[in-house]
Amino acid sequence: MSSITAVGSTAVRTALVLLAAVLCMPALADEPGETWEITTEMQAAGMSLPANTQQVCTPKDAPEQPPGLQTQDNCEVYDVQRSGSSMRWKMRCTGDPPTSGSGEMTYSGRDSYRGEMHMNVGGDEMHMKLSGRRLGTACDAGKVKRQIAAAQAQSAAYQEQVCQAGVDGMTAYTFNGANGIQCAAKYRDQYCANIRTEAGYDKVADMGMSTQGPAQMRSDLGAAASLCGLPAAGAGSVEDIRGGLCRKALENESLVFLGRNCEPEGKPLALRECAGRGYSSPVAAKYVDFCNAYARHGALPAAGEAAAAAPADPKESAIKAGKKALRGLIGF
Repeated sequence: MSSITAVGSTAVRTALVLLAAVLCMPALADEPGETWEITTEMQAAGMSLPANTQQVCTPKDAPEQPPGLQTQDNCEVYDVQRSGSSMRWKMRCTGDPPTSGSGEMTYSGRDSYRGEMHMNVGGDEMHMKLSGRRLGTACDAGKVKRQIAAAQAQSAAYQEQVCQAGVDGMTAYTFNGANGIQCAAKYRDQYCANIRTEAGYDKVADMGMSTQGPAQMRSDLGAAASLCGLPAAGAGSVEDIRGGLCRKALENESLVFLGRNCEPEGKPLALRECAGRGYSSPVAAKYVDFCNAYARHGALPAAGEAAAAAPADPKESAIKAGKKALRGLIGF
């Protein structure tokens, strides 16, 4: 098993984002910079990712300080201690997953450094080794910052699209972190509000009540109940929501929803308008979609049973009673 699989892709992705911040000092637009060669190594779950060496542009006269983490809005660097050429610090980041850690850096003059960082990302322990040496080539440190900002904006826009798609498609796994995306609470709230609507409930119900596959990757009614904290029974449960929607659908003649999701509530209408219909007595146009939708339940009786279950016509019953009486009088 690879180290990425062992510790979880979300945790590794978070660590790499923070590491990118470490490697990129704050820089202003068009600020003169110089090139450094940076090598990083990461270990997690007892395994190591291959060492990565790249060139980065840092402000030319950047002070020695815990590099870059303060540029993350949700991260805080604290308890900074300097002793000679060494520096230690601690950091913490809010969000999901929460992150905490500590770091140490030792400088060899202004031309090189070595350091380590220990991080806990959502319960996964990670250890990183850092080393850097000054190459001295002139570069635009502001350009690097603009590139990072553009990449962050693109990533944020993509995440927003994924989260909104999760609401539109009613896919519960979008909001539990299973796909590595951390959606804002507002999207989960929208999802949980939509489960109480005909359109939202219908989408989730169409995914069934499957127990197959990993629970965190399901989007069925059970997953919806878990995500939204719905009770197993009683007021506010999935069945309670379904019943309420079905009563409204019957009242408002929302026939397709009624046919698809409301077997007991729609049965009287199905018996009257769908059961036993044929070439000589076709389904009325108004109820065609309802009958097709209701057929999924397999709850309609056979034609003979439907006829027996149908209420008797009073006029026809009177005629039958008269014929029976007449047979009794004339003896056949």
